Amino acid sequence: MTQYPRRTLLGGIGMTIAASVTAGVATADETTAASTGPEFDSVLSFLPGTVASESMMLTVTDLERQLEANEPHDPASLGGGFQIQPDDVSKTALVYSLGEDLSRPIKVLTGDIDLEGDVEAEDSHAGIDYERYETDEVVAAVTDDVVIIAPDTPTVEDALEANAGETDRLLEADSRLEEGLETYDAADGLTVSLTDEYYLPDKYDDVAIEYVVQAMTVIDPDTIEMRFGIRFEDEDDVTDALIESLTGEYAYVSTREDPEVEVDGSLATVTVERDLEAERAIQEHDSPGFLRVDRDIDLDDDYLEIEVGRGDPTPIEDLTLEVGDEEYDREIWADGHGTLEEGDTIRIEMDDVEPNLSLHLSHDHELGSSGSGTTILGNLRFAFEYDHDEETLSVEYEDDFPLDGDGVSLAVYDHGDADWVRPDEDEPEPRTTVQPWEDQTVSQGDAHTLEDVHPGDEIVVGWNGISRRDGLRQYQVNPPGVVSFEYDYAAKTLSATLEPSAEDEGDDLQPAAAYELRIDEEPTASQWADEAESVPAEGTTVTVDDVEIGVRATAVWGDDELRVGSTRTMPSVLLEATDGTIEHVGGDVLAGSDLEAEVWTESDRETIDLEDEIDGEFTEGDTLEVDDDVQNLTLVYDDEHRIGWVDTTRE
Repeated sequence: MTQYPRRTLLGGIGMTIAASVTAGVATADETTAASTGPEFDSVLSFLPGTVASESMMLTVTDLERQLEANEPHDPASLGGGFQIQPDDVSKTALVYSLGEDLSRPIKVLTGDIDLEGDVEAEDSHAGIDYERYETDEVVAAVTDDVVIIAPDTPTVEDALEANAGETDRLLEADSRLEEGLETYDAADGLTVSLTDEYYLPDKYDDVAIEYVVQAMTVIDPDTIEMRFGIRFEDEDDVTDALIESLTGEYAYVSTREDPEVEVDGSLATVTVERDLEAERAIQEHDSPGFLRVDRDIDLDDDYLEIEVGRGDPTPIEDLTLEVGDEEYDREIWADGHGTLEEGDTIRIEMDDVEPNLSLHLSHDHELGSSGSGTTILGNLRFAFEYDHDEETLSVEYEDDFPLDGDGVSLAVYDHGDADWVRPDEDEPEPRTTVQPWEDQTVSQGDAHTLEDVHPGDEIVVGWNGISRRDGLRQYQVNPPGVVSFEYDYAAKTLSATLEPSAEDEGDDLQPAAAYELRIDEEPTASQWADEAESVPAEGTTVTVDDVEIGVRATAVWGDDELRVGSTRTMPSVLLEATDGTIEHVGGDVLAGSDLEAEVWTESDRETIDLEDEIDGEFTEGDTLEVDDDVQNLTLVYDDEHRIGWVDTTRE
């Protein structure tokens, strides 16, 4: 179920805050703040000044201490493609660049860490011997007890030089980082953020902030203390009104006590204890959702019933139903329920039912909000029939739900505007818009014919609007004809057969010269126009020689080059599974050295090199044995082409 965390200032909290302002104002020199000292020196010393950026974030964590807490989510693996498990790591330091593109220029880990893969090289830099590992995206240097992961070798070498004292370290590049790390005592994890994007309430846009710091300390397996600090440039900006306004910006966290705010000069700190037991209970709770509506709606009923398809018992007062983006009366929809769970029904009044009506049930809790929704009558049945000769499109209503004709529109979009746009983008304007059933009730069998409709055009049947978002049904007119491809792996030939599609029967024959066959966007030497003047009913075929594996073949039609068909050339193998035995039952004969099998279990994936399992070629009748827990297998050719698949759980 979807989680909706609210925008936060510090990743913080959502409840009433009792603020207490310390008497007197301490200067930076008078403030007692423990240095991160030896706790994190083992990782901080490897951070070079070259990774500094104007907008950045530094995070250090004692992972051994963090894992003592029983948090609701298991920690993710570390190290990117190296799949480093958290249990093997002692401490971490991560640097994030917060520019236009979020990036992580360096990660430093300590602990008993063994990287998967082969050592690329053994090297020495700045007096430190290390083993070098690589993936497609990062480089890793491994010393006796430290792993450095960065995008490139120069950054790794800068890190080694920083530890050896031969170049500036990150904390020397920007003093705010060190000051932020020294803000709080005895923390098991610290994050210091230097960025202009601190999400203060709009009326405080002019308030300047030096940095934001977050500290994490494990109290016991069920409790973590969180401290969130904002260091303002001017302590006069830290007013009661500002502190009060921040409380509405915090997201949800389960707490044992109300959090406190302490103001010390230009530093405002919120301290709160996370109740991990409560968080786990919320995480394990399945919020009501998966709303289902019977498609056969009886308009004579007073109410439309909506079934709740899943969910644990949840108090009604914690739930909100929105109908058409507006909150619905709980007295109506709850229908007397005190709690809601899987199998229950809720309802709305039948008078409120209309096409494309959205329903959204949300559950507000201390960790945020969980939601589930559906749309009523959002995909009504319409039939479309296109005449290529006349360039007309018949639209017929085939559903039994009566529609108010004043709300139904037919909009025709040019083929160039047929691509879907993002929700935050403006949709293009249609070329033609009509409302053929104004002042009428649209019933099953009612039809309208649109003229001047071309292949590639998209038609939207809209409800109270003409955009795709308003659509009850969309239809795109295909170009005439259909193309089928056949690739001969052994001969390296590609055959492409062009024939009229079933819906084109009765139309005039299409000229073969209107079609073009392309390989990787370039026209082939042989074309259908070389074989026939018009496309016959039985079809016409061209064959292209010397076609390599992995190329893209495309057939296009007309001046607008509308795609009729395409394929990617590759070998194929038909597989069958019986009691843990995978058998080649048809298709191409391939060298085992070119093949891998990706096998999936319920929780893991493994890759098998077929050259270790079979002798020579993989041909029809050959078999491969897999473990009983394997659920499916994909055959991969040359590391990238997936050419066969089988579900081992099916009989």
